[in-house]
Amino acid sequence: MLTNIHGIIIGGFQSYIGDECVHDYEGNIIQLTEPAKPGDREHKVNLSRAHGAHKIATFLRQHGADVEVVDYAFAWELEELKDFWKSRYSSKTLFLCISTVFRQSSLYLWQFVEWVREKYPHIHILGGTQSMDKILPFNLDWYCFGYGEYAMLELIKNLKDGTPNNMKYYQIGNKKIINAQEHYKAFPKKSMKISYEDRDFIKPWEILPMEWSRGCIFRCAFCTYPILGVRDDHSRDENDLYEEMIENYERWGTKYYALADETVNDYQEKLERYAKVIKKLPFKPRFGGYARGDIIVGRKKSWETYIELGFMNHFYGIESLHHPSAKAVGKGMDSGRLKDGLLEFKEYALQNHDFYAGHISLIAGLPNETLKTLDEGNDWIKKNWYDNFCAIGILSINLPLYQGKYGEIAKKLGTLSLIEQNPESYGYKIRGEMRKQGLWQMDKLNKDDKFDHPAFRHGVREEDKDETPQRIQFSWENNVGLTTKNTTDWLRKNGSLLATGTFPTWSLAEYLIDPDLNYVDMMMKSDKRDRLKALSGKYFVENEIADSGEGVNLDTYRQTPDQNKTLGASKTIPEGGFSVDQSSTKFTSAGFNIFYKHKNLKLNYIRKYKRDKINENTYNNINK
Repeated sequence: MLTNIHGIIIGGFQSYIGDECVHDYEGNIIQLTEPAKPGDREHKVNLSRAHGAHKIATFLRQHGADVEVVDYAFAWELEELKDFWKSRYSSKTLFLCISTVFRQSSLYLWQFVEWVREKYPHIHILGGTQSMDKILPFNLDWYCFGYGEYAMLELIKNLKDGTPNNMKYYQIGNKKIINAQEHYKAFPKKSMKISYEDRDFIKPWEILPMEWSRGCIFRCAFCTYPILGVRDDHSRDENDLYEEMIENYERWGTKYYALADETVNDYQEKLERYAKVIKKLPFKPRFGGYARGDIIVGRKKSWETYIELGFMNHFYGIESLHHPSAKAVGKGMDSGRLKDGLLEFKEYALQNHDFYAGHISLIAGLPNETLKTLDEGNDWIKKNWYDNFCAIGILSINLPLYQGKYGEIAKKLGTLSLIEQNPESYGYKIRGEMRKQGLWQMDKLNKDDKFDHPAFRHGVREEDKDETPQRIQFSWENNVGLTTKNTTDWLRKNGSLLATGTFPTWSLAEYLIDPDLNYVDMMMKSDKRDRLKALSGKYFVENEIADSGEGVNLDTYRQTPDQNKTLGASKTIPEGGFSVDQSSTKFTSAGFNIFYKHKNLKLNYIRKYKRDKINENTYNNINK
């Protein structure tokens, strides 16, 4: 048991806030960008709870430890973090942990870690992640890779007893890395319950993170998830799920959840079991998460189960609407059948449920992809998916430096995709190294160019490359001649957001902070043009006003009550609304107010959260 142990876990979803940094090889912090301005930091932070941090904290509490989670890591200023630490530190404090999925680059967070190390040298500083290379630049004592419940439990026990060498870990330079996937597996795991505390300050509108299962039964060629190709049951116990949802509803009023599963709809039997759980609840929950579109299309008889579950906010990893490209990376369904089936399911959902949102994710640059096929896919999205959401990103091929005596360890920690493991087998030619900060080396590396700034090497000197596993992004040419450069040019021309008719799955939590909005407001249930006309002047698109030629003062407009909006000095909004060019309009059914009201709501929420955390006295200075 971990009685008389106190620790703090800081976590938060990565958001760009303009203060990216790394450590150099001497341990100094290198600032890469200008720090975010006051207010921007809070405004740009994603309002998603730190899923991994709360999982670990819940598990450690079950074993007697007092562990507190700090959410929204990127919103915190250095002095705020110091004040919080001072308010919580006691003789029982054993560890500080940084939890992340993506690389934590906040300057103030990095400075805080250094401050704790200097002022409290006896404190163990830990880090946990699913992507090992993302957190290695941090100057930590221990790093934990993978689902970390059992690894962290054993580590804290051994740190308490002064026997850390009892742990199974890799020593890479001065870094101690625990590979939980290999030595402390936390899957399958029948209990995945997260229990929040009063000091988490949960709000009824929040979308809380949740797991139904761990691991993915598929093994797509581009994927870097650590647990792939699973064939046994990794789903949680039904009673465990029921208890979590009842507890959150009774304590916080929670109805909404974001599922962290790699693939929510992998097994129909699992969905049917959980649908029975949902029927027992005194409320109707709503879920969003990753779903295989081909499974939905191929199992039409199961569609009613999605409605029973309330799982109607889907993230589809379609990857390519060009069948030869999708098939090459593990998405085998004929593209024509897939597209028709998704449209049919969308119509079914809107007819039989109060909401639906479908987010299509695409990857530009897969095998067999050309600029022509990219254009064809874009055309289909704009014609058929404009009322939902679609994002596209460029294929990333990151190759670790497997050098020296630590090469084999680096391989185990690299979470490489099949393409990254053997690009040539998928038809790719590696053409050169893509450096940080937009410095690209296309084709052959230019020997005359000097990249001596240590930040460009994630803080690793040439002579120390065998000391630290690192990933370098490379430019490529696919099997039909498409290159990184012309794919990137295509993205610059067309944009990474191809359709924005609804909010993406990861953004809903951002806007439910507005008491005038609800979950259904984020979903389109009718044609975009008709929706705009029906809403008339209450909800409309700003660029339509700006382009109307009426000399509108937008600042004055935003302060005008919705029902009395006017254009310029004399002209009112037409009764039928404005005409809309659906190919260029960025629109959501949540309406006009989100763009101007939301920022202040978010700032107020974040600032109050930090103030409440610092001033909360229930757990302060216990038995110093």
